[in-house]
Amino acid sequence: MSETTQTATTTQVYRVYIKATAQAIWDAITLPEWQVRYGYQAPADYELRPGGAYRGLATPAMKEFGAPDVLIDGEVLECEPPHRLVQTWRALFSEESAAEGPTRLTWEITDNGVGMCTLTVTHELENAPATAAIVSSHFSTEGGGGWAWILSDLKTLLETGAPIYG
Repeated sequence: MSETTQTATTTQVYRVYIKATAQAIWDAITLPEWQVRYGYQAPADYELRPGGAYRGLATPAMKEFGAPDVLIDGEVLECEPPHRLVQTWRALFSEESAAEGPTRLTWEITDNGVGMCTLTVTHELENAPATAAIVSSHFSTEGGGGWAWILSDLKTLLETGAPIYG
């Protein structure tokens, strides 16, 4: 009998079409007043310049369950508002994910010229299986659902003014 180990994909690509301007999508990704309205409803701080810091912060409710103040940290590598943002992304959710080190996250917003944009998120997860499992998770009412859920909620918020859940 042989043993097979299943690992998460080392590069995950998510694409969503949003009826919104590139600037509206950019703002929803980079501004705390938007970030608290979708996904995990947690704010983040971006220094939007190459070499700038990125910090994803825990909400008070997350802290009550033992989450650290800073959930994710990283560095801005490229910043071309409102079309491209490349950053490192290190999950500090657990000792295991933190020890994997930074991964690379690319946000690309393309205006399709017909009143909608394509948002493509590429998360490069080489040597980061714990992080890959976290960001590829499926929706759960107990704990969210990774990138697919966050991007679906972002789309819904921008198109309807209300998030999917919450």
